[in-house]
Amino acid sequence: MDFLVKFAENLSDREGRDKFKKYLLPHAAVIYRAAFRLCKTSHGAEDLVQETYYLALKNFDQLKDREKSKYWLFAILRNVFLKDIEKSKHRIEIEFESVCYALRNDTHLENELLKDEVKNNIQSALSKLDGKLREPIRLFYFEGLSYQEISKTLDIPIGTVMSRIARAKVHLKRDLVRTGFSIFPQDETHKVF
Repeated sequence: MDFLVKFAENLSDREGRDKFKKYLLPHAAVIYRAAFRLCKTSHGAEDLVQETYYLALKNFDQLKDREKSKYWLFAILRNVFLKDIEKSKHRIEIEFESVCYALRNDTHLENELLKDEVKNNIQSALSKLDGKLREPIRLFYFEGLSYQEISKTLDIPIGTVMSRIARAKVHLKRDLVRTGFSIFPQDETHKVF
């Protein structure tokens, strides 16, 4: 669970870091195994665990009995997973890389209006992101930098780069789905992110 340790190290306040290490981090292995059983992929499980821990830390003050943090984490994990399933039922999905490619592809003039709409929707969603999340995803997808190059550019660990890109994708996906964003309305074979 290196990504969670790096996540804890990057917490800005000491109190949050201490809460995370004492009450949440000890349950990481069992939460990850549960996420893996739900998602069936390590990448999906990591994203699910990361979102679970993010929400747990953000709402930690709501937990009345800190000794029950493991069960609370399971409840958050389940709710995040079910919410993602429910959202995926009602949308056409598009690959994030396809969207980036569509923004760079100038070969078809009939795509200009579509490109402008896509660009405006992506820019709007990106502008709503926290700067710490926006910059790594911008550098990765729009500047074509590698994780290592982003790490050097932003002077942050590579694990933090990966974590921020994953979190940014989750937030972008939610924002784009919330706004009803779609660039291939007739083609349901594409996936969002």
